[in-house]
Amino acid sequence: MARPRGEVTVEQARRLERANEKRWAADVAYRAVVVEVLAEGASFAEVSKATGLSTNTLQRWKREANER
Repeated sequence: MARPRGEVTVEQARRLERANEKRWAADVAYRAVVVEVLAEGASFAEVSKATGLSTNTLQRWKREANER
C-alpha cells in the first residue's frame, strides 16, 4: 500500500539523522584541515582558490578556531 506523498517514515527519518551526523563530522574534519593549512602559512587567497570557499569564510573559520 502506497503512503501519501510527502510523508517521511520513521525509518527514513532515522536514515536522514544518521546521514546528517556523518555530514556534520565530515564538515568538522574538513574545517580542521582548512584551518591547519592556513596556520601553516598558506594565504587566504590561495586556500580560497583551492577550496572554492570565500576568503571571508576562511577568515571566520580561522578566527573561530583560535577562540577555542
